[in-house]
Amino acid sequence: MQTLLFPVGVALPLHLAAAKSSSTYSHRQLPPPPLLSSKFITLNPLKPLRFSSSFHVNSSRNETRINASANADSEKAKLAQVSKRLENTSRYFKRLGGLGFWGQLVCTVVSAVILSFSIVITGKITSPATFYATSAGIAAGFVSVFWSFGYIRLAAKLQKTINDPSKAPPRADVVKSLKNGVVLNLLGMGAAILGMFATVGLLVAKALTTSANPYYQGVAAGSSPVLALDVFLVQASANTILSHFLGLVFSLELLRSVTLPESIPVPRVA
Repeated sequence: MQTLLFPVGVALPLHLAAAKSSSTYSHRQLPPPPLLSSKFITLNPLKPLRFSSSFHVNSSRNETRINASANADSEKAKLAQVSKRLENTSRYFKRLGGLGFWGQLVCTVVSAVILSFSIVITGKITSPATFYATSAGIAAGFVSVFWSFGYIRLAAKLQKTINDPSKAPPRADVVKSLKNGVVLNLLGMGAAILGMFATVGLLVAKALTTSANPYYQGVAAGSSPVLALDVFLVQASANTILSHFLGLVFSLELLRSVTLPESIPVPRVA
């Protein structure tokens, strides 16, 4: 590159002067820009930005609040479902318990009256097997009546715990009580059936011995003809069986309703 030397005092041409001034300015160092100072932003590379940490904290807090609200909604839904199930169960226990109580009470009282009346009229126990078996069935019928009244009391207790399901009796205790009622009705029904068989056998034996003698000859000495009260004992045994059958049906239905699994709603596909 050639260097042009001009004597001192000689004015440079305009285009050479402009080029020299631009080269002079280009070799100068520009001052660095002033640092920005802010309350939330810092340019120190060793320290993280303040607004980033606050952003993460706020996002985590929002996620926590969303999760807490979702959990609260699910708990409320579960509580409402349990309360509704308790209400339905209490109504069912009250209805079936009342039907079982009154049905068994009427049948058992009628059986007890018939058995007592036959003994009072005859003045003796004609058939000990019939009397004791039917009496055992009637006694079990009265116990079953008391057991059915316990279902009504249980319904009232469940009704009181609708708003607070934690105070409701455990399902295991309710199932155990229902199973005990079923066993009691089965035992009472078995005893009443044995009493009916004994009564029918006695009536058949009397009918066979009586039919051997004609009616015009009168009743032979030592024979016992068939009496109306003997037939009446069959009605007592039948009422006892009906009483235990009602208790058995209602207890099994309540047991089925308690052990029925909860229905899980299936989402519908749009």
